[in-house]
Amino acid sequence: MKPFTMFHKTYYVTALFMSVGMIYPNPHTDRARITFIIFLIVTSLPLCFTMLLDIYNSWLRYDILNIIRHSTVLGPFLGGFFKMLLMFTKRVKAGELIKEFNRDLSLYNDLSAPYKNAARASIRNSNIYSERCWLIAIASCVSLFPLMAICQMLYSVKDVPTKYMIHDTNKPFSKDLDARFESPYFEFMFVYSLFYSMWYIINFVGYDGFFGLCMNHACLKMKIYCMMLEDAFKLDNISDVRRAIVKVIDEQIRTYKFIGNAQETFNEWLGLIFVATIIQICTCMYQVTEGYSLDVRYMIFMIVSVAHIYVPCRYAAKLKDTSVRTAVDFYCSGWEDLNDQSTRKMIMFMMARAQIPIIMSAFKMIDFDMKLFVSMLQSSYSMFALLKS
Repeated sequence: MKPFTMFHKTYYVTALFMSVGMIYPNPHTDRARITFIIFLIVTSLPLCFTMLLDIYNSWLRYDILNIIRHSTVLGPFLGGFFKMLLMFTKRVKAGELIKEFNRDLSLYNDLSAPYKNAARASIRNSNIYSERCWLIAIASCVSLFPLMAICQMLYSVKDVPTKYMIHDTNKPFSKDLDARFESPYFEFMFVYSLFYSMWYIINFVGYDGFFGLCMNHACLKMKIYCMMLEDAFKLDNISDVRRAIVKVIDEQIRTYKFIGNAQETFNEWLGLIFVATIIQICTCMYQVTEGYSLDVRYMIFMIVSVAHIYVPCRYAAKLKDTSVRTAVDFYCSGWEDLNDQSTRKMIMFMMARAQIPIIMSAFKMIDFDMKLFVSMLQSSYSMFALLKS
């Protein structure tokens, strides 16, 4: 049995959530995906309208806290639809990423044990951090809203039975604030909100997890072709050495193309989270500090919001560091023992290209790395201080 299989089996969690969330780039499901996207957008309009109307009424009575409470939830909710539409428009590039995953995983089956060990370590890392840990983070954050509402209702039964909504919004066009707890409006809104809470988890786990897998796989590809170059110089025949180096160059080119496709696929999304997360962290801090009581939901929401921008910055920094390190690996591959000048010149060009850092950017202007992460936290705190003043 081959140790490495297809993408959807190797990264089962991400592939499952991408498929259920209708963002998996399968050309055979294009019509079903766009139909489902339109269905979700149309069915979400009443929920969006309810929150937007409440935001408008809050603005009229200068209730800033309520505006921030709604916008904190509504922003990422609308961002989920943006990601679905974006993934559909980028389905060709995203499909090429999946094909490259499958091609590489098939290739690793035919390589020797050291290569397989490197691939296993990378896949294990992705399974743990990009899939399971990310799933736990998103599920913990989102499911806390319905779970707390259910627990509060159960706890209140022994005293005075009280109803709690998943996300508290007033009933549209009703002056009675308690009208939102009347049947069947309350039951409908509870189930309605619960459905979109589940969709929220599916969307964020699938799309954002896929970005992490792509970055980790690009780093693995670089490590593999560095190992291939080192093994190439251990060959005795100069012709075999040249053929092996040509294969390394081909893998290097494929890696740059893979990263280019990832850049095209996630470019607009990186720009969106750059702007949105700064605002999100700021509003969450304001909600926690200025709210009527300490709200655990928004504390967790704030922590996950920080993680939401930390993860792409961390992966982009890892990609940048790995790409530069390949130049050092090329230099230490043993080329100095080779007397063939033409082959040495090939290595010079490979090292020269590897010295150029690979940078993931938003809108092809804002470079993602750990410096950007620190800068965004500083900007969020500055906005928070300004909002409090």
